[in-house]
Amino acid sequence: MTETVLVVSPHLDDAVLSIGASIAAWTAAGARVVIASVYTTGPALAEIAPSMRKFADYEQRRAEDAEACTIVGAEVRRLDQIERAFRKPYLSGWSFFATPAGRSGFATLGSVTEALAPLAELAPDRILVPLGVGNHIDHVETLIATTDWAHARGWLDRVSFYEDFYALSGTMRRRHFVAALRVWRHRESPLLRARRLAVILSTIAAARRGPEVETFLLAALRTADWTLTTTNVRGHEQRQLDAIARYPSQTRAFGGFPGIEKAIRASHAWWGHAEPLWRPRLR
Repeated sequence: MTETVLVVSPHLDDAVLSIGASIAAWTAAGARVVIASVYTTGPALAEIAPSMRKFADYEQRRAEDAEACTIVGAEVRRLDQIERAFRKPYLSGWSFFATPAGRSGFATLGSVTEALAPLAELAPDRILVPLGVGNHIDHVETLIATTDWAHARGWLDRVSFYEDFYALSGTMRRRHFVAALRVWRHRESPLLRARRLAVILSTIAAARRGPEVETFLLAALRTADWTLTTTNVRGHEQRQLDAIARYPSQTRAFGGFPGIEKAIRASHAWWGHAEPLWRPRLR
């Protein structure tokens, strides 16, 4: 029987950036993989500050995502929420990487949770959710909404967690309650040969603010024992990189594709030509 894997992605590039090689490996093995991206639409470009318009062309972003998901063999679902960057009051600078004081500060948590409801018809065998490394408010809201939704359906035992792209930063890893369980020494950092990306992620790490991710999670997850598993991605890395290259509107924000490619290859090598997934053992 074909396994169905649901990967919940905050934005239109996160799943492929984070575990694109795993997705390619699963689809090559015959699994049905559905990437459900949460924040996939926005206001008219004329309403967006000129400096942000390059990130707000959703017609382009959706087309990029369709190509990328085809390369890794995944189906696409779009939940049509508006990301925090394009909702009033607009944020500025690096303030996207700040969690609010409490759950009530996630203004669209209810609508995101509601938007997940139709995905139940997939009856997924596995559900993959971002860990929220880096405190990006959209990533954390996605994490909370998806785990709440899965728990309400009695599916929390089907949930595993993938590391956000920001987990390439050793600083951000060490500040996350799960990612900190496996950190590399400085000379092993995947960012050593990706200097522009290293500077950008270092800036984000310095700007990161707010309560830690675990303070927003269900008690069952806060008290769980976490187990690391890895997906062997030998032979599938290039499909991920080819897919990432289809996101030029987003890769520019990380210093360009060449640095991303170097960092991902180095990360895979450090994990033993694999990508990590974390599974909570609920008490």
